[in-house]
Amino acid sequence: MPATFNSIPLVTLRGQIVDRIREAILHGKLKPGERLLAQKLVDQLGASLATVREALIALESEGFIIKKPNSSAFVIKLTLQAAEKLFRIRRLLEAYAFEQAALRANVEQLRRLRQIQLQMVDVARSNDQRRYVEKDLEWHKAVWRISGNEYLESNLERIVLPLFAFSSMRFEDHDNFDLLKDAQTHMPLVTALESGQPELARAQLLKGMDEWLEDVRTFALEGEHEDHQN
Repeated sequence: MPATFNSIPLVTLRGQIVDRIREAILHGKLKPGERLLAQKLVDQLGASLATVREALIALESEGFIIKKPNSSAFVIKLTLQAAEKLFRIRRLLEAYAFEQAALRANVEQLRRLRQIQLQMVDVARSNDQRRYVEKDLEWHKAVWRISGNEYLESNLERIVLPLFAFSSMRFEDHDNFDLLKDAQTHMPLVTALESGQPELARAQLLKGMDEWLEDVRTFALEGEHEDHQN
């Protein structure tokens, strides 16, 4: 009996374009509010216009870009107020994810979390902010995956990725943001997950998130003040 469908490549060109544009936003190469011209992306990426447009639609669904009525696409420009609204939703969902992860994590999964956390420390010591963002996201995604709830995982990714982009853009121009201190805040989180106690995991996460939010507020407000002066 002939196959109903042909095989699909594991990595599509559209997916590669989405990854490259998302990475450019997370690393500050594309700035908040910057206009994305489809034809320019076609020339730079060597892809068809249809493929680029599909990639932009995917990025819009993830919350990284917005489309204006004239069909122009722009990098998302979150205000501090909008970021805090997303943060409140993240707080609820990720706390639940950590509770579930504490209950479900096996030895190998916990070993992997500890390994990524140690890699974060090494990257922080090299002061490579772009690589640090990647490792930080990798660590959080690993926890969400352990929760065993794919719907929770996908919703967290949609909410948290724009927040990471927002904070990364704000931190990039500030040499005094302490990457090592941030990496070390993940140590008690791993320990809490290893304990198997959901209440402890939740409490440690919320403590770390509140400290992170204060840093975001500090740098975001400084950035807004500088924008007004310019």
